[in-house]
Amino acid sequence: MKRGLLGFLVLVLLSGCGSTTGFGTIVTSASVPVSPPATSAAPLLKDVPTETHTGKGDGEFATSWPADQLGFFTFDCPKCSSNVMVDTDGGEYGLVNAIGAYKGTTWLNTEPDRPTTKVTVHANAAWTATIADYRSLPVATPGATASGKGDAVFRVPEGVRTVAFTAKTRGNVAVWVHSEKVRDLLINEIGDLSKTVDVVGPAYLSVEGYEASWTITPS
Repeated sequence: MKRGLLGFLVLVLLSGCGSTTGFGTIVTSASVPVSPPATSAAPLLKDVPTETHTGKGDGEFATSWPADQLGFFTFDCPKCSSNVMVDTDGGEYGLVNAIGAYKGTTWLNTEPDRPTTKVTVHANAAWTATIADYRSLPVATPGATASGKGDAVFRVPEGVRTVAFTAKTRGNVAVWVHSEKVRDLLINEIGDLSKTVDVVGPAYLSVEGYEASWTITPS
């Protein structure tokens, strides 16, 4: 995929996880970036009203998302047919860099001293951009496998210690963790892979790879 600098791709405890299907979405079943410093303090999260912005083609919008709060950014351009790029003036440069129809979720304000105030979109069709708080995210439930395609962010609850990750892709796939104690790049590879990584909840886990089909299994 992706991004001049892959979006910094995770604290808060559980709630329900909605299941959807499709490109850039997640289905749950019961049963070349640069890494940031390995340690980072995550902002204390609170409930924040969701922001929704719409446009068609190239555009730009300002966001009033609180500088001290993590935001989770979902971009949807179902009829895009050329390069799709989304950049910000904050610490997460290059949120989206894809070709064709796109839907995915990443995050904002992982660097509190570089908050996002402006988002720039390059697209050739109608799009919707949403910034929401932690309540919008699916939960990575221990012992359950979640599968999906594209970019996604999960809440990892307390008690999780590892995540088994698989991917099928011809492109790049990256997995990031963000918590009170660490923000780190756990996986950054090209092509199919199967790997187990340490992820201590509560945390956030971000998958980047708009061409990738993947699964995660927390334990």
